[in-house]
Amino acid sequence: MAASKKTAAKESTESAVFEMADFFDIAEKAYPKNLAQLSQAVKEDRRSHLYLLAGPGDEEKLALALAFAQMAFGKKDESTTERIAKLDHPDLVTVLPEKKGASIKISQIRAIVPELTTTSLEAPVKVFIIDRTETLTTAAANSLLKFIEEPAGPQLIILLAEKAEDVLQTIVSRAQVVHLQASPEVAEKAQATLAAFQEEVQPLVFKWFEKVVARDVSSMAYLQTTLLKKVSEKEQEEAVLLWLQQLSRDLLMAKTLAEPTLYFEQLTGFYNQAKNRYSTKQLQELVETFLAVDRLKKVQIAFQSKLEKLALESAILLG
Repeated sequence: MAASKKTAAKESTESAVFEMADFFDIAEKAYPKNLAQLSQAVKEDRRSHLYLLAGPGDEEKLALALAFAQMAFGKKDESTTERIAKLDHPDLVTVLPEKKGASIKISQIRAIVPELTTTSLEAPVKVFIIDRTETLTTAAANSLLKFIEEPAGPQLIILLAEKAEDVLQTIVSRAQVVHLQASPEVAEKAQATLAAFQEEVQPLVFKWFEKVVARDVSSMAYLQTTLLKKVSEKEQEEAVLLWLQQLSRDLLMAKTLAEPTLYFEQLTGFYNQAKNRYSTKQLQELVETFLAVDRLKKVQIAFQSKLEKLALESAILLG
């Protein structure tokens, strides 16, 4: 097995062994309609060379991609299944996060360039699976784009993402986008994960926002040592940014309305302190500052940089 493939598997599971022996069953239970759709495309020989599978379920999406790879190989014998399950097939190349929730680095894309320029050894097609495509930097995406447009031979490139709209448009426009229709179990699992994240992280966001509004110099240290360590997924980042926008809106409502409807009523004490300290104009500008972060969604800027930018701009306008 190529070193790059072994490394991807090892780092993804934080173990020297990766195996998903029941990947076909997982895929069929998680996305029965999508699996049937992909199977039909293979049977009718109308498969594209580039797919973007977008939807909930990290493990389940990978299982679907492995099932698609096996269908493309045209073999469902025990040996082929076992090697795919262990990411140990010579014609299967995977790019997985180095750890749970991590982004895909440009070095990982560069590492598979030699594979992208060679043809398959055993199967009729060479399959590439790239997870968390929404985290690719512009440089990494452009590096990949060159090989997508000029494949070395029969290839199937499967990109995985939570949401298609979070992937760079240059990639999406060239891919066959499959919006995953997840089973209720997968959808509920995703919702439960987000709810657990909210319970743990939302209080940390509140504390950081309070520090920013108070122009507390420790806000940057708190961001780096506490808050950022709890945020790893794209969906989690979006949740944090939404909470911050709601917090800034609450501040302005508390300042301008006698009986405001608040997102976070439990912070009324903090809102009352802030409204007595800052003018309506300052709080309006604060809301505009936090809403402006939406314009950065399509720009590949690190989440930490976005929050640091918000903190600095807030300190200036509240100063």
